[in-house]
Amino acid sequence: MSQPRRFLACVAVAAAAVLACERGPDASTCFDACGEGTRCDGGKCVVVAAAAEPAAVAPEAKRSGRRGRRRPRAGGEGSGDDGDASDPAATYVPVDDRRIPKYDATATTVLDPAAGSERLDDATVRSQLRKLEPALDRCIADAATAGVSIASGRVDFVFGLSPSGKVTGVTAKAPPAIRDAGIVPCLRQVVFEHRFPSYDGPPMGVDYSFEVG
Repeated sequence: MSQPRRFLACVAVAAAAVLACERGPDASTCFDACGEGTRCDGGKCVVVAAAAEPAAVAPEAKRSGRRGRRRPRAGGEGSGDDGDASDPAATYVPVDDRRIPKYDATATTVLDPAAGSERLDDATVRSQLRKLEPALDRCIADAATAGVSIASGRVDFVFGLSPSGKVTGVTAKAPPAIRDAGIVPCLRQVVFEHRFPSYDGPPMGVDYSFEVG
């Protein structure tokens, strides 16, 4: 009777081993009930968080519209007051009359002992002065064309004449409104560059008035 018991014990052990090898899902694997995106943790299905994808870098927005041109600074080169380019008067450049000497009636004059006593008569002087008027008018017209505002008034000249007919110096007096317009240097130049008739006599002075406007 002892042998059959031993056989039954062996059969029981073998059966237990077979059951252990063929054991199915249990609580440790959540009985394979966890689906995609979950995992078994302590007998419970836990959702597995997906790794965050890096945010896409947005391309730099293209600049719209045309790039405007920079306006030049008013005033031109440097930062001084050279006048507004939109002002027509800014284009007028007065004549440089620094080379023209002023007439000084009190200056000492060296007389030529061999010279005669002749002088230009008034009719000749007036005739020559009338020849100056077109050139004097051009001085005014050039300034007016450039946008200069010129007031009416009188310019008084005093100039000297040498016996050769050359003007030796010119002095001009004008009201501030005319002087500030910048035309007086041009008027002086016209008188200085005119050649009068020659005469046999001492130097002489001439007074002349010119109406502007």
